[in-house]
Amino acid sequence: MCGIAGIINFNKQKYSDNLIWEITNTMIHRGPDGGGIHIDEGIGFGHRRLSILDLSEAGKQPFVQNDLTITFNGEIYNFQEIKDNIGSFNYKSETDTEVILNAYRKQGISCINDFNGMFSFALFDKSRQKVFLVRDRMGIKPMYYSQVGDEIVFGSEVKALLASNKIKANYSNSAISNYLSFRYPVGTQSFYENIFQLEPAHYLEIDLKTKKIDKVKYWDVPINANKEDKGEDYYIDELRQILSDSVKYRMIADVDFGAYLSGGLDSSIVVSLMSKMHSRSIKTFTIGFEEKDYNEFEYSKMVADMYDTQHNTMLLDPSKYFETSDMLIGYKDAPLSVPNEPALYLMSKALKEHFTVVLSGEGADELFGGYGRIFRSPYDFERYNGITAQGIDSTVSQQFLNSYKDKYGAHSKDITDHFLKLYKYMSLDDKKMFMSKEFIKSTNNDKPLYDYFAKHFKQSSSLSLSEQYMWVFEKIHIQGLLNRLDMTTMAASVEGRVPFVDHKLIEFAFNVPLKYKLKWRSESHKLFSSHLMSDKISEAYDTPKYLLKKAYEKDLPSEVVWRRKMGFPVPLHKWFGESFNEYAKEVLLDNQARRRNIFNSVELEHMLSDKDNFKQHSFGLKVWMLVNLELWMNKYFN
Repeated sequence: MCGIAGIINFNKQKYSDNLIWEITNTMIHRGPDGGGIHIDEGIGFGHRRLSILDLSEAGKQPFVQNDLTITFNGEIYNFQEIKDNIGSFNYKSETDTEVILNAYRKQGISCINDFNGMFSFALFDKSRQKVFLVRDRMGIKPMYYSQVGDEIVFGSEVKALLASNKIKANYSNSAISNYLSFRYPVGTQSFYENIFQLEPAHYLEIDLKTKKIDKVKYWDVPINANKEDKGEDYYIDELRQILSDSVKYRMIADVDFGAYLSGGLDSSIVVSLMSKMHSRSIKTFTIGFEEKDYNEFEYSKMVADMYDTQHNTMLLDPSKYFETSDMLIGYKDAPLSVPNEPALYLMSKALKEHFTVVLSGEGADELFGGYGRIFRSPYDFERYNGITAQGIDSTVSQQFLNSYKDKYGAHSKDITDHFLKLYKYMSLDDKKMFMSKEFIKSTNNDKPLYDYFAKHFKQSSSLSLSEQYMWVFEKIHIQGLLNRLDMTTMAASVEGRVPFVDHKLIEFAFNVPLKYKLKWRSESHKLFSSHLMSDKISEAYDTPKYLLKKAYEKDLPSEVVWRRKMGFPVPLHKWFGESFNEYAKEVLLDNQARRRNIFNSVELEHMLSDKDNFKQHSFGLKVWMLVNLELWMNKYFN
């Protein structure tokens, strides 16, 4: 786990050591154990090292092997199997980095199809005069890039690109609008104009001779509309085997490791598997807030006691939270996306005193139907269409239509529109209240956002509506969670690993019939739910993540397995409505913010002064996003 950066040019220009060191050393936090650069005609590669495998100098990067050079961030978990399969090579290290180069030498860039891991890397093939920029299947590891004339600058973080002084930093209104709706920019966008994210499961092939750049997709989340039902027992056995293998891979390290243990199902399963595979007691960490219902210490302790882990709990006070938020924006080069990012960073910083690798439970909800209220909502859409097509034939039908109108307002024009009404953090109407007219005009009333999601719904249209939701979440939503984990761990020089984001587990899960993920408790529960909205149905009349719960019900306390999903809530509405109300006003209404003319300052001042608004958690979250946005702009664009 490291930080990578570099510059490529089509004119065979040789870069100075100082320039490559300068862009590379912006990310010392990602690799405090050492650094290196390599310069050749047309390329300058840099690397910051966080030592996980082969702690000797032999593992130093950039790694040069005759005509091949690589700077690599991540882990190839199955590198030993690949090493065995590609035949005899002379190795000078025990690293997965060297295995990548030999696999490429044997198979070309198609070797990445055999990799199981999280990775982004730049590989220079001098003999072919080609550079490959590669990102893992799910985008666990970041890769940003920008082309300026005949030069391409890349890096694990935007700050590396900005430090090259080849790119003028301008914020993107489109990306900001993405953020307000979905917490992060979607697709190839970053928060900066002309700086892009390489999409997951893609690579850039850069030909230095022809000056041609090709973008290639090498994998995708499966779409299988005709799943063979092999029975519950089969899926339980397969799930247990694949997830066990995934956790085992992610415990490969030459340094100590531990786990986040929130007290929720997913992290508890990971801890149970780790404990069974490791001879020593696992170290576990959890964090929460003093406010009632804003921590899960009771449940994390149950799991810690059951598996005799060395368990640590942390309480986070509001002052430390906001101080940390401002600092983290400097690591992320962007507004924070998820309110628990400061908590995850502080937990990562604390656990760094004990170990360097941590396993986390991200990704299970997307695979197994964990966001019950969202994944059940297509049921609302289908029933509405059924009733309106057949006519209102009962009091129950009318009751349903009234409830539908209360929840969604006007009927959705299609499934994309329905999805966005529920998924958006800020609607277009919200933005028109909070943001300036000039800003709204520049975003074309969010039509590009609708088009982006519509494209994905069209691609997955052969699936049932709930399965489409899960597929879109796996393709789009999870990017924000993985970015959150990468940033909060790497800012503390910790490597975060995610067993539920193993591509073999993803391929398995998207071939499991829906009824084993989002399961009705009985036919009578389904019948009784016919007049209810999805948010009233979820976890009352059905069981989200049924297969995962059933597979591990004997491995964990029943209170952990079968309780309602809690998530990781942060009491933002309470803080902004009370002790931090003035702080929000100071940030959002200062002279710099007004001069930028991004916000509707008059309306914001009125809304922040009305304490009744803060009775709703959703309003506190919106204010938090705006505060983060202004803190970022103040840090980067004043």
